[in-house]
Amino acid sequence: MRSLALPGDGTTRIRLALYFTKGLGDVVAAESAAIVPASVLLQEGDRFLVVAMTAAEAAHIGGRARTIDDARLLVAGPERINSEDGFAALCAAAARRVRRILAPGDGEPAGPCSITLSARSPVWRESPAWDPAPILARHFPGADLRATVRSPVDLRVQADEDKVHIALNLWSRPIGKRGDDGPARPGALRRTVAAALLRLAIRDVDPDVTMHGVYDPFCGTGTVVAEAARLGLPVFASDIDERAVQIARDQLAGELAGSPPGAAGALRHRVFAHDVRRGPPRRVSARVVVGNMPWGKQVKVDGRLALFDATTLLTGHLLRDGGAVAFLTTSEDALIARLRRQRLEVFSRRIGLLGQTPAIVMARTR
Repeated sequence: MRSLALPGDGTTRIRLALYFTKGLGDVVAAESAAIVPASVLLQEGDRFLVVAMTAAEAAHIGGRARTIDDARLLVAGPERINSEDGFAALCAAAARRVRRILAPGDGEPAGPCSITLSARSPVWRESPAWDPAPILARHFPGADLRATVRSPVDLRVQADEDKVHIALNLWSRPIGKRGDDGPARPGALRRTVAAALLRLAIRDVDPDVTMHGVYDPFCGTGTVVAEAARLGLPVFASDIDERAVQIARDQLAGELAGSPPGAAGALRHRVFAHDVRRGPPRRVSARVVVGNMPWGKQVKVDGRLALFDATTLLTGHLLRDGGAVAFLTTSEDALIARLRRQRLEVFSRRIGLLGQTPAIVMARTR
């Protein structure tokens, strides 16, 4: 991805806003700290973190992060904004910073500019309401406030009630959209969520257990197991859709291209068509199970409760000697009840995804 020139002399810390799916902030914070141990967490929100690091360290985040949807240079805020005048002052501060970065001296930044507006119950909708668009247009002349594709220079205005910040893109596209996500498919899981789901499943599991492998019984095009392969873990995957299984094999073959001879050739055995309602597959030796169960706005499935029964039977079978699972579902209560019958320790958390609030249900042996 093409990147903008980052400010700083190599030692000066800059402030980055790291954006993520709501409910996954701790996973993002852990990954950020692992990539850049010297980074400092300055502020936590339910959809973004503010961290301090050098420009070189920020480049590492842009190249290596898997759970972060986007990372931007913070140019103004976060501040509590209570009026039009306060918002105008924030925009003025942001405009000055952007000019210093993109057009050192007295010039104006060349080229088009777009503005991404992300607002949740913003202050300007309260009584008396006011419109932020004229203020943005005044301080960022020529900016496209309705762009559907972001320009080389894009500003994100993030408003969570009365707390507002403005951040400048550093890369030509969000770092969570690398172009390596594989073909689109109904029900396909966002890559950053798949990476977070996997990390939640394995973070408290003994490495000896994880080295038995990761199994996704609802693999689709292989987003979860591709992330597992990136971590160097053996992978198993199945799906009832044979076309999706082939796409998953192709995606994994790309991930394993640099692996020892024979690794890619084993994929036909490890990635296969299977309906979990037929029982646990014999060829799977993994003890970590991670999956995006069909839910909500995704693929319609008949016999949902039968699917849950079969999934928990599979879980109990694979975790009989220890291990962990993480499933994404909108039927949280039904799945939790069944997992507890397997005498597993169960946890859950809700996230914000596709306008819904599915739960990540995690379980492990007691």
